[in-house]
Amino acid sequence: MSPATVSFWFEYASPYSMVTALRLLYALSPKRMPLSQAAASLMRGSPSCEIPDLSSTNIVFRPISLGAVFKAVGQLALPNMAVPIKADYLFHDVARSMDTLGQPGFPLQKQANWPPNSASAGRMTWMLAQGTDYVNSLNAESQVPVPGQVLDLAQTKVVAEWVWRVYEAQFISIEDIASPEVLAKLWDLYVYQPSKLDGRVVPEGLKAVELAQSDAVKDGFKNITQDAIDHNLFGAPSFTTEDGDMYWGNDRLFDALFHHNVQDTQKIGGFCTKPKGANL
Repeated sequence: MSPATVSFWFEYASPYSMVTALRLLYALSPKRMPLSQAAASLMRGSPSCEIPDLSSTNIVFRPISLGAVFKAVGQLALPNMAVPIKADYLFHDVARSMDTLGQPGFPLQKQANWPPNSASAGRMTWMLAQGTDYVNSLNAESQVPVPGQVLDLAQTKVVAEWVWRVYEAQFISIEDIASPEVLAKLWDLYVYQPSKLDGRVVPEGLKAVELAQSDAVKDGFKNITQDAIDHNLFGAPSFTTEDGDMYWGNDRLFDALFHHNVQDTQKIGGFCTKPKGANL
C-alpha cells in the first residue's frame, strides 16, 4: 500500500504550530531528538507531545499567511490574545510542551516582537517546500517545475529542519525573522550547507532571500494561502488528508495521521469539501 499524504498547514506566528514542527522534525530525524528513549517513551499517549511514526506517511509542509486566513473567515487577528488569562495560558502551555520535548527556553509571556512579520520567512519556506529542482530552476531563470509535488524523504528532512530553525529563531533566540540577514544565515546553515553534502546544491542564503521576493514565489505563497481558505481552514496548525478532511490543532496530529486507517468508516464527508456556510 502506498504511503498516505498528510498536509501540515502552519504559520510562523503560531506557537502551537512550532510544537507540531518540532514533533515532525523528531519523527523525520530521530537522531535530532535530545531525549533518551526512556524519556521519549514517557510521552506516549500524550496528544500534544508524542512523536509519531511517519514510516507510512508523506508529510507536506504548507506555510500560509494566517492573517489572510483570519480576514477571510471574519476572525480576530489574534483571537487567543483577546482574553488576557487565555493569552497567559497559551504561552504557559506551549512552554510546558517544549520543555517536555527537550527544547526549553520558550518565553512565558508575549514577546515585544510577536506576532512577527513572517511574510519573507513564509515565502522562503514555500519556495524550499517545492524542492531543490524548483529553487535551482528559479535561480537559473529557466522553466520551473509545477509546484505542489511531494518531496522525497531527504528533501522533506531539510524542510523540517529549516522550519524548526525559523521557529527557534523567532521564539527562543528572539531574532527578527523579517530580517534578510537572519533568514540568509539560517538558510546557509540549515539548507545550503546540507545541500552541498548530498549533491543537490541550492543558492546561498542572500540569493535565496532575493529569489523569495520574485513574483513566482510571491504568487505561490499567496496561492497556497488561498488554498487554505478554499479548504475551510481557519487556524494553525491544521492538517488535511487526501480525501478532503481536516484536523485543527497540535493535539490532532495523530488523528490526521491515522485518518487513512479509518476513512472508510467516516459517513459525514470531508470538512474541506463542504460548502462554506453550510451546516457542518
